[in-house]
Amino acid sequence: MHSNEPLHILIVDRSNDEANRFISILRSADFKVDAKLASNEEELQKSISMRNWDLLIAAQNYTKIPAQNIFQRIRRAERDVPVILISPEYDPKAVIEGLRLGAVDVVVEDQDQHLIKVVERSIKSVYERRQSREWERKLSVAEKRSQHLMNISRFPIAIIQEGTYVYANDACASIFGFPEPDDMLCLPVIDNIASKDRAKLKAYMVPLESSHEIMPFEAMVKTLDSEDNESDSFLEIHQIQYQGEPALQFTINKDKQFDASISHSDVQQTAEYSAIQPHLVYDLISRGISRSVQSGQDCMLLNIQVDRFNQLKEDLGIAKAEKIAHSLVMFIVKIFDHNLDCGRISENCFAIVLPETTEEKVLELADNITHQISNEVFDIDNETFSLTTSIGITLLNENVPSVERALERSQEAIDQLRNNTEVGNGVKLYIPDIHSGEVSKTEAVAITAKRLLGENAFSIRYQPIVALLEGGSGKEYYEVILGVSKEVAADKIPEDFINSLFKSDIAAEVDRWVITQALESLAKKLKTNPETQLFINISAQSFSDQAFLPWLATVLKTSQLPANSLIFQFREIDAVRFLKQAAAICEQMKKSKGQVSITNFGLAINPLKTLQRVAADFVKIDRLIVEKLEKNEAGKAEFQKLMGGMTGTGVDVVVPFVEKATIIPTLWQQGVQYIQGHYIKEPGFEMNYDFSEGP
Repeated sequence: MHSNEPLHILIVDRSNDEANRFISILRSADFKVDAKLASNEEELQKSISMRNWDLLIAAQNYTKIPAQNIFQRIRRAERDVPVILISPEYDPKAVIEGLRLGAVDVVVEDQDQHLIKVVERSIKSVYERRQSREWERKLSVAEKRSQHLMNISRFPIAIIQEGTYVYANDACASIFGFPEPDDMLCLPVIDNIASKDRAKLKAYMVPLESSHEIMPFEAMVKTLDSEDNESDSFLEIHQIQYQGEPALQFTINKDKQFDASISHSDVQQTAEYSAIQPHLVYDLISRGISRSVQSGQDCMLLNIQVDRFNQLKEDLGIAKAEKIAHSLVMFIVKIFDHNLDCGRISENCFAIVLPETTEEKVLELADNITHQISNEVFDIDNETFSLTTSIGITLLNENVPSVERALERSQEAIDQLRNNTEVGNGVKLYIPDIHSGEVSKTEAVAITAKRLLGENAFSIRYQPIVALLEGGSGKEYYEVILGVSKEVAADKIPEDFINSLFKSDIAAEVDRWVITQALESLAKKLKTNPETQLFINISAQSFSDQAFLPWLATVLKTSQLPANSLIFQFREIDAVRFLKQAAAICEQMKKSKGQVSITNFGLAINPLKTLQRVAADFVKIDRLIVEKLEKNEAGKAEFQKLMGGMTGTGVDVVVPFVEKATIIPTLWQQGVQYIQGHYIKEPGFEMNYDFSEGP
């Protein structure tokens, strides 16, 4: 079960003896342990910045370094480190607080077997997350390479999902008479096949499932352009994965023999063309990220740009400017006395990836590079030139979202450098800073969320969900709604902050905070009304995280609350994207007598098919459908069709965003079970709605 690689553990405690005890426990369980002790804030900060630890074990009663500070350090460093808190005795309040902060578990200090099991679970989870991110990066690089080759191919190529075009290259758009490839998107592919040949493709036009494999297809068919002109085409169909979903790739040869004869040269030309393309840098940076993941130590990306390069091209011409850029690369290589991972980003931008180094070392090295370049005289065609460069630096580790974002960060550092100095000729390390505008919207949201979590500045409110039909279930339903405390309202939090939050990488951490807070409120409410149930939203990050269900089980056990008082709610789009995980959540909740709801329901291509695979108890209709229902007869017809399809499924329907009484008769006629919205009651901080009044 355990890897041959050592387990890198950071222990936060005041005592060497206690740290050695943890090491001894884990080694006795056949773990290979490489441990370090942090006994004060300075050591903690240095250790966390030094590497990405596999695990952190901290004494919860160690007041010299409060647990909250540990999590703040981890978030600031953007580390994915499971944290286990050690408590001197069993204390439910301490457990809840530790879990709220983000710990994977809180273990009583003499429960050695419990500690071993938690370590096993945590290590497995973090390794799986790292592997998943690594495969995602590799897939991204491969997809970009493939996309590039398709874009420049002479062959008409299209990708089909659900019978419609989701991608077409220039050659494909051209033969079908479309000005741009984008003009083909979402159009039925069958429209470009003559009627007599459509039967040949019938078996391939059904929606594909991940488990559904088809045989390759080759045939001569009559194709139609946008003007319905027929022509003979040799059609090849292959099943592929496109953006994580099964798809069909159509390749069309107008003259198979001719295309076959030129295929070799075409491929050769493509390879030569690709050799100078920026996409090759993706491989370089991706390898740097992979190396960082494997070693646990950061790599660094240096983006080196020639200052005022456009002026050089204008003054000297493109050819001579290109020679200068080539001479610069050769000069940089000479500076290093070891093999250099170097690639070209664009005509005046070069990337260097330095393995397993520190910020201090790379800043010193980058300063040396800029200094030597500025003092060098470059001889090009018997002319001499002086150059200056700007270098943007960013970390490469497992928490870098993508290769693209690594390049963006290095460019943002250069932009800031040039804004400050006007001429460049310097070095800048990328440091996320929400207030200076250095980060993207997604990153800004994540940074803000981390700060709010650390300051306990989020809030939750409750909105009632009321039975529309007589009889109802007798339950008192509330949805838990996340917000920001009034104390930080003046802190320029964007209006769409909460919606954006659940698209960020910190969504799972926020989910756990919401759950622990909601459970505390629910425990009080159940004392006066045992029929209360809460709808709690969870993000895709949570239910795709294998550690979520074990964590939830621990929280519920500690809270001693019945699982059937909770209804976990996730978006339809997330259920479609992570079908297996969504089904697993449903299965687990049913085993514990809990329930599941799908929100934003009805916008998928086939929403009823989702219900066949995900055994939800409730669906909450998407706002767009509700708005269309109020506007016109077409909207009413669409809603009626959706409701009719759910007849006999046993799923209860909730219609949210009910703002006016005028819509209620229509909902009642269609058999809607529950309604929610400001017409009923606005969200409040207390669960105090009088359900006896009805809607």
